[in-house]
Amino acid sequence: MSRKISDIILIGPISTGKSTLGKLLAQKLEIPQCSMDDVRLDYYKEINYDEELAQEIREKEGFQGIYRYWKPFEAYAVERVLSEYIAIRFDF
Repeated sequence: MSRKISDIILIGPISTGKSTLGKLLAQKLEIPQCSMDDVRLDYYKEINYDEELAQEIREKEGFQGIYRYWKPFEAYAVERVLSEYIAIRFDF
């Protein structure tokens, strides 16, 4: 009997263990995985993410500032990763 596994998407706050849990699930279920942490910067750069500006914002405004700067880039990266990676386990 074969089993069909749909996409598993883990969504949650920063540093809550999504990547760790995702790796464990992927190993246990023997399915590929994609961690947003591994691919997001490449997607951000597609829409003109500025690493120097990001660093300036982080230095001036701290984490809250950089988090606000990331938001539009994250939305784009989620769209890209969902269209590019099919039938795998994700963590955002």
